[in-house]
Amino acid sequence: MELTGKFELSNCKNKTKYEIKHKNIPIKLNEDLDEAIKYLLWYVPNINSEQARREDLLTNREYDDYIFVELMEAMKLRDIDVLFTDEIPDHIVKDFKDGICLNDQKMVMTLADGETKTMSLLRHIRNAIAHGNFNVVENLLIGFDIKKLAEDKIEYRSIFKINPKGLVIALRRILFDLSNEEFISEAFRRSGYKVEPFQEEYQRSHLFDLFAKKNDRLFAIEIKNYKSTDKISDDIIHNLIKDFMGLGESFIPILIINSSYLTERSKEKLLKADVIILDIKNIKKMHKGRDMVAEILRDNLVFQR
Repeated sequence: MELTGKFELSNCKNKTKYEIKHKNIPIKLNEDLDEAIKYLLWYVPNINSEQARREDLLTNREYDDYIFVELMEAMKLRDIDVLFTDEIPDHIVKDFKDGICLNDQKMVMTLADGETKTMSLLRHIRNAIAHGNFNVVENLLIGFDIKKLAEDKIEYRSIFKINPKGLVIALRRILFDLSNEEFISEAFRRSGYKVEPFQEEYQRSHLFDLFAKKNDRLFAIEIKNYKSTDKISDDIIHNLIKDFMGLGESFIPILIINSSYLTERSKEKLLKADVIILDIKNIKKMHKGRDMVAEILRDNLVFQR
């Protein structure tokens, strides 16, 4: 599935009328929605909560579409169910206000500057729930993330109609499966590698992130995430190569990084030290089972002949 922007409004003969105001207080929540709300309010990565952890993968725009599509599939959202827009048109707001169709799901969202689609989805649903601007209509969670500009004027920043069960599945993926290391580990596993935290003398090494093995080859994997547009300094590259070389010839070093953060000089130094450089394009291909490490090693052998 790909994001094409071909959003379609719901289409049914008889829309179900609803109110955002809860008739019974407190609102009764099924197990899925109760779990989802707890995740959203306290545990989602990168939010302002003492219980939340930092997770750069979810804020990395290089991975954004790939991660978001994974969540769409978990929620059983189709391409025509999701719209990202600079502002939500009045006719879309009216369509949701007039009633909802119960046979599909929809997500309409605005993006903040520099925000990933994944963090936008989480922020909007969390805001709507935290401010009580939601209700449950049969098996669907309907909500609005709004900003009051004046007493009689409202800016709609998101409108959603989603199944709580799919939301819980997506939140579990975020909390337990989509850490940076796990995401990359899974890419290597799908390409036939055995992957685990890097072991050094039976203790977890702080030098590298992951250890991988395939056939008779061993790999030391370092993952570098940078948000700055600045190039990585020569000192960092020098120290990284020094650490890789300290492993001896039994390990093949791998650096996973957005290559735009490397200067040409740094790339040359890494390649001269036989460090394999992988970026997001390579990781995406490995998630589909293509062994990019083996291909690079093979190409290097051909080039050296």
